[in-house]
Amino acid sequence: MLLVTGLVSKRLPKYRFEYQRNMQVRKGSKEHIEACLSIAKEVSQYFPEKAIAAMSQDLQEHRLYIAVDSDEVIGFVAIQIKSSQVAEISWMAVKAKRQHQGVGSQLIDHIADDLKGQEIRLLQVKTLASNVDYAPYELTRQFYEKRGFVHLETIDPFPEWEPGNPGAIYVKVV
Repeated sequence: MLLVTGLVSKRLPKYRFEYQRNMQVRKGSKEHIEACLSIAKEVSQYFPEKAIAAMSQDLQEHRLYIAVDSDEVIGFVAIQIKSSQVAEISWMAVKAKRQHQGVGSQLIDHIADDLKGQEIRLLQVKTLASNVDYAPYELTRQFYEKRGFVHLETIDPFPEWEPGNPGAIYVKVV
């Protein structure tokens, strides 16, 4: 796949995966928060210490879904219900050694189905905008786009984020 950012084009790696047969996605609870934080710390290129602190609070308040393989939490997503028809992915991460194996895709598919059953119509996510040249987030944007999310807008400066980190808002009809 070719990604064009300004006048610079970059080739992004292609990943092929099969859904994980032994993995289950289910609702998480407070007892899973430490495992989720451990995963986020493991992929620190996405989550600085300040983000981990905010995540720690949000995971207690937001709806948590976990991906589990052999009783090990290998990924998670936290959802905040914004209104009767809109939900937001507040946090999402997959263990580094389990990335590009379909875990994140299964998490998104599961929550989309679950939210649809609750009459939620729109799922949104905020991520680092494409005008910041940072490879991990190029892959993040590519992931969301492949899962059917559409870039709605970029906000710069993004109110709650550090300066120099414009926010891209993506949405998906569920």
